[in-house]
Amino acid sequence: MNIKNLDRNSNENIRQYAYRVLKENIMNLNLEPGEAIGENELSKLLNVSRTPLREAIVQLIEDKLLDVFPQRGTFVSKINLNLVEEAIFLRELCEKELFKIACNDENAKDLIIELEKNIEYQKIIINFNEDLHNFFDLDNEFHTIIFKKYNKLNTWKAIKKLSTHYDRLRLIDALEKTNLENTLKQHMEIIEKIKSKNIEKIDKLIEKHLLNFKDVIEIYQKKYPTYFDI
Repeated sequence: MNIKNLDRNSNENIRQYAYRVLKENIMNLNLEPGEAIGENELSKLLNVSRTPLREAIVQLIEDKLLDVFPQRGTFVSKINLNLVEEAIFLRELCEKELFKIACNDENAKDLIIELEKNIEYQKIIINFNEDLHNFFDLDNEFHTIIFKKYNKLNTWKAIKKLSTHYDRLRLIDALEKTNLENTLKQHMEIIEKIKSKNIEKIDKLIEKHLLNFKDVIEIYQKKYPTYFDI
């Protein structure tokens, strides 16, 4: 198993530590969709006892990130396109309304500054060919900034909880460099729509932005056939 970032945070108990490390490695694709997870090996790697490890595994099963098959074992869940569609549905509903709020906000200057700062970091990663995991993180941060601005962080957390399959697919898309330029361009367009208060065009732009990967999903399914729950 390819598990990274094993350092434990000072404020974590053992279950929280095991859960965070496993989830991060699943979401970063270090633990690949469909990969078998052995409790004995994990217990040794993380240096934790079986009880808190099993509690973490139960939580990851509830998150739909692990699947247990009787007589076979525990596996990282494959990407389920139905769950991807559910996440898109919720994000689209919430983000369209939130961006409309931003367009109507007469005091959106601070928001625009934060978003533009985020954009500059995105440009650096693309221009200097840096780690695309960082680009993916900045993409998430771009949206987090807006939810935070309008006191909707709990809504964003709920969206992220439902988006574990969608986010892994988005990460594949980022690492494949298929839509990097499109994503950056659309982020810049979103800022321009907020500046110009162009509510009429924000819906279509958000819809397009959330579905960047859709035209190439079959390519990913062929390239990574073991990653998808078909």
